[in-house]
Amino acid sequence: MLFAIDIGHNCPPYDTGARTSQYSEDALTKLVGELVISKLNQRGHKAVSVTPKSAYSTDDSLMQRARKANQLDTDYFVSIHFNSFSSPRANGSEIYVYDITSAARPLAQSVLSNIVSLGFFNRGVKQARFRVLELTSMPAILIECCFISSDKDMKLFDADKMAIAIVDGLVGKEEISTISGILKVRYITYLKPSSGQSSTIDIKQLRVIEPGDYKARLIATEESHYAVELETKLASRQVDYIYTGHSDFIAD
Repeated sequence: MLFAIDIGHNCPPYDTGARTSQYSEDALTKLVGELVISKLNQRGHKAVSVTPKSAYSTDDSLMQRARKANQLDTDYFVSIHFNSFSSPRANGSEIYVYDITSAARPLAQSVLSNIVSLGFFNRGVKQARFRVLELTSMPAILIECCFISSDKDMKLFDADKMAIAIVDGLVGKEEISTISGILKVRYITYLKPSSGQSSTIDIKQLRVIEPGDYKARLIATEESHYAVELETKLASRQVDYIYTGHSDFIAD
């Protein structure tokens, strides 16, 4: 299947998203969106970003996203956002569709069920006439992952787990076949949430790992990176990525 992934906002100066003293919606949608794209591609699907690099207005930004998805004739359109509200008591996850009776609703419900399984309050599947939902010609959903204005939500939030929940909701849970062994780290390097370059990833998502041997399970090799489950306190995610140029994996 071909997915259009709309990384919400990320199109300055007009379309920049919500902000609090601690969090920026732009940064979080980029982090989760890129992980969703990477994980969908890793599972054998095709996912492309339809986020524009520039626009002359917010409406133009939204129209470009829908237009690109329509031109690519994608199977599904998935827009990723985070909520914010003046009261910190507002919390939870919700997903919007243009028509509550449309083919998009079962997909939205599937994704939401996986997200709320992480512990977020279920705010339901809702109907809204958002431009990206209105203008796209395929089943389209807009995900509000959680509230950046809620301490409760942000304590629960983990970008990798959120991306896995979204992907599981879109294409079903993955039956992972792993290989046990030793990850031999040869140089000081980073554990990352994706196979992207370290310079493009939020530094808060990077973990330094020292040279040494670490018990691990190999899940996949992707774009010159090992995707591994590490048996160490360093592992803060279900899956970490490490550059193959700095490490070797030796199967048991």
